[in-house]
Amino acid sequence: MEKGALKVWRSRIVPTTRGAIFRAKRWFYATFYSKSKGDVKEISKENWTKLARMLVEKSNQEEVSDKAARLTIYYYDSEGVFKPVKAELEIYELKPIKTIEIKEIS
Repeated sequence: MEKGALKVWRSRIVPTTRGAIFRAKRWFYATFYSKSKGDVKEISKENWTKLARMLVEKSNQEEVSDKAARLTIYYYDSEGVFKPVKAELEIYELKPIKTIEIKEIS
């Protein structure tokens, strides 16, 4: 069992799955990579790289990389080391509901 409580990071709903993964990348580097040193930094980066690769492969396999999505990552922060447990991609279909036209703008 890992030290500490299980933590959760959740993105907003973004226009593409690739965008959700990119937001997670920015969060990871700001939260773990830039604040760590030495071995801790490299272990966290290896863990992130493995997770990101799996997210990209799965979204490509499922053909949802261009669909709207929200990414949720469950992880432990064990003495500054990022240890992902699981990730969830919620896929959304964004489509127009109605078009409202405004005329006679002066």
